[in-house]
This record gives sequence, structure tokens and C-alpha cells, in this order.
Amino acid sequence: MRKMQIMIVTFVLLFSLAPKKEASSHIFTDVPKNHPNYSAIMYLVEQGVLTPQKRFGLNDKVTREEVAIMVAKATGLDGTKTKTKFKDVPAGRFSSGYINSAAKAKIINGYPDGTFKPTQNVTRGHMAAFIANAFHLKEEKNITFKDVPKGSTSYHAVRKLAHANITSGYPDGTFKPNQTLTRSHIAAFIARAMDPSFRPVPPVPVTRGINFSMNLSQVKKIEASSPAVFMGQFHEGNLVALVYRVTKYGYNAELIYIFENNKLSAIAYDFLADDTYYHSSDEIETIYVILNDNAKNELGTPLYEGQEGYTEFISVWEKKGYHALLQVHDKEVYTSGELIFMPY
Repeated sequence: MRKMQIMIVTFVLLFSLAPKKEASSHIFTDVPKNHPNYSAIMYLVEQGVLTPQKRFGLNDKVTREEVAIMVAKATGLDGTKTKTKFKDVPAGRFSSGYINSAAKAKIINGYPDGTFKPTQNVTRGHMAAFIANAFHLKEEKNITFKDVPKGSTSYHAVRKLAHANITSGYPDGTFKPNQTLTRSHIAAFIARAMDPSFRPVPPVPVTRGINFSMNLSQVKKIEASSPAVFMGQFHEGNLVALVYRVTKYGYNAELIYIFENNKLSAIAYDFLADDTYYHSSDEIETIYVILNDNAKNELGTPLYEGQEGYTEFISVWEKKGYHALLQVHDKEVYTSGELIFMPY
């Protein structure tokens, strides 16, 4: 039990030392750091797409003018005030340059009556067209959302966003093209269009059918139907650890799931949980060779494997969506052997 507590403390240190991007406390005070689009919003600030200010307005409905400005900035268009072809966007209007540039780039269109309607709210269907045009999306995914039939004005644009993995629609098979868009949502869509790392990716199974998109209750549910023996749930700050007894690579190991703010953040197998004595360097190497051979069978060829000093052996794997670390080493009072998985 003491060894398990030490491992949890180790994870606390790992998370505390990990670099985190901190935004000024005076920027968008209404956007909490645990908001799902926080990173996307702060990315757009860094890229100059959003102007830093005190309030963002997560749930405010976004207008055609706001989207035109954001998309124009995201694609590097000129925002200098100028005369436009739209009778409701005079040259003196703050958005005239961005709207004019976006119209010339065929990102946005006006209405038959010669207006642009800058303060009109944007729908998800309009957004799809703006982004598909702005980022020159060509290929379409062979998918049809129930509420975006062939022939509808947003049909091709929505399919283009789906192909680029900028959107996946809703779980019920709809896209909701007529739903008005919030500032939070448009920030997410533009960030995804600019940087693929913001695009949702299918969850990658890591071990035992578990993936890093799962929360505590989902992991508990999976392990409840497995042969694993539940040993306890432990808290340390904003981290929670679930501990199970399992068999792995021929060892009776402790399996530890670490959650940060209810999101799975690390998985560790402690192969020597019951060992409380020191091993010689030859014995440590033998343990490492056994574990490493088994890990290779499961994970493939390591990116790195080798010896660090006399009593520390390490292997590292980089897999799609996560990396793995096998380490067997002397802890002075006992030998430790762990296989740790963490997401990128």
C-alpha cells in the first residue's frame, strides 16, 4: 500500500511539473480553464484571431459580421477599412475591411437586395459554408445527416467539414443546420480548421479496452465486468486513483488509473507491488528483460530502450494518441517495475 501511495505522489509531481499554457487572468474571465473550448479560444487569441479583452461571451450568439472578421483574420486577409459593395456596410464601419476582403475571396456572400446583414445571427449551416470556402476544403465525406438532405444549401459544405473532421454532427445523426451559433462554438470550429490538433479524433484503446477519453465512472464500469480485483479509490488534490489487482505479463500486478478533474490522465501497472526488498543489478536486468520482451509483443518495437546507470532500465514507445514508458530501477529500499501510459 505504501508503494502505491508513493506512485500516486509521483503522478502528482509529474502533473505539477508538466508545462501548462497560462493565459492572463485579465483575458476572458468568463472562460473557465475547464471549459471544453478553453484551449481553442486561447489559441485564437495567440493567433490574433480574437482580441484579448475581459469578457468573451461563451453563449452569446455570433453574428455574420463577427464570423467574417474572425475568418478573415484566420486566413490573413486585409482588415483596413474600405468601401464595400454592401449598402449596409459603409466604409467607416469597423468591420468593412474584413467583410470586403472576405467577399472578394468568395468566403462570404451578401443578399440579393445588396445587403450583408452584419448583425444577423449565424446558423451552423452558414458557418459550414464560411469555413469550407475560407480554408478551401474540396473533398466531401460520404455521409448524409438526417436534417441536411441532398439539395439543401449547406449539403456540400457540411460534408466537406465532416471529411476534414472539423465536425461530426450530433449523436442522433443530425447536424442542426438552422441552429444559431454561439461564440464558443465558432471559436472551436475555426481553431479546428486552422490547426488539426484541435479536431476530434476517435478514441484509441490503450489497454484492457480503456482509452483516454474515459472518465472515472466509465473505467469503473468496464473493470466491474473484468476479473480485476478492486483494491480502493484514493484522492490526492485534484487527482483520483483507482487501484486494481490484475495479472499482467505473468506478474500479480497493481493496475492504477489516475484521473485529473475526472478525466483519465495516466494508466500504470506496478509489477513489483508486493516486493519490498532490494535486488542486485543482475536481478533488476533480468526483470527488465522479461517485462520488456512482453511489452514488445504488446506494443511493438520501442522508440528507445536502454540502461541508465547500473540499476535503471528504460523502454519508451510512441503510439497513436499516447506514449508508454517501461522502467525497472532501484528505489534504494526496494526495486520498482512499472509500465506507464500517458496521452500526448
